[in-house]
Order: sequence, then structure tokens, then C-alpha cells
Amino acid sequence: MKSLLIIVLTCGSSVLRAAPAEEVAEESSMSEFALVTGFHRVIHKSSGFDVRLLEADGSASVAWDPVSLFLVVTNNGTSDKVRRVWRLPHGVERVRGMSPRTCGVDVRVDVDRVRDDRVVGTDPKVLRLCFLAENRSLRPKLSVTEVSVPAKRKAG
Repeated sequence: MKSLLIIVLTCGSSVLRAAPAEEVAEESSMSEFALVTGFHRVIHKSSGFDVRLLEADGSASVAWDPVSLFLVVTNNGTSDKVRRVWRLPHGVERVRGMSPRTCGVDVRVDVDRVRDDRVVGTDPKVLRLCFLAENRSLRPKLSVTEVSVPAKRKAG
């Protein structure tokens, strides 16, 4: 009975062994991702791409339009992985939403209205982000067009 107990204890202890810990160095070129505060996702049905928009809040160091935007487009494949990551060229105050369109996505945002180096309000805009070529493959470069949204009129 004693020898059976020793065998069980010996076999049981081998299951509890862990692989040596792997140490990973900090990624210095991705410091903006430490500030990620928002996430939006849509599946672009006509192309099958998974589209994600990451918001990184830099308000501690930026006076206006403090939210940097990163667009990640992938097919979520393993062997045939297709992926692009772009940082949009300018920030916004707030992201309102995202919806697919023929060439990519429209992102509804608010941008700061600045007068005399002071923020005096926000203006709604649409960022048209085109990442699809005519053959439904990903373009190497992202096309960004800012579209003004007409102000809503008050009733009366």
C-alpha cells in the first residue's frame, strides 16, 4: 500500500509542473495602446473583414481633439492572415459610432471647435475611411476623408 501511495504522489506531482516562465520585453513603439479607452467593431459583410477602431485618450497632454484613432482591419485568418493597422492622421473629441460602407467604414465623431486657442464647443463630422480596393482586397494605404455634418435645426 505504501508503494502505491508513493507512485500516486510521484505521478501527481509531475502534473503540477509548469513550463519555465517566458519574459517579454515592453513594446516601446506601441505606447499609444497603453492609453486605449474605447473600442468599436463591425464586420464588413461584403468583404468579410473584421474592422476594429481603437480609441487612445491622450487628454493629459493634448489640449484639443485628444483621442487618437487606430483602425485595425483583418480577416482573422491563421494560415492566410491578412491584416492592416493604421493610425488616423488627426484626433477627435469623441467617437459616436461606426458603420460599414462600400469602400470601408464611416466613423461618426465630434471634433473640437477651436477659437483663439480655446475649445468653444464641438462639431459633428464623419470620417470616411476607405481601405478596400475594387477587387475587395485591402489597400496598402488608408484613404481618410472628413465630411461635415449639417447642424441640426431646432424645431419652431
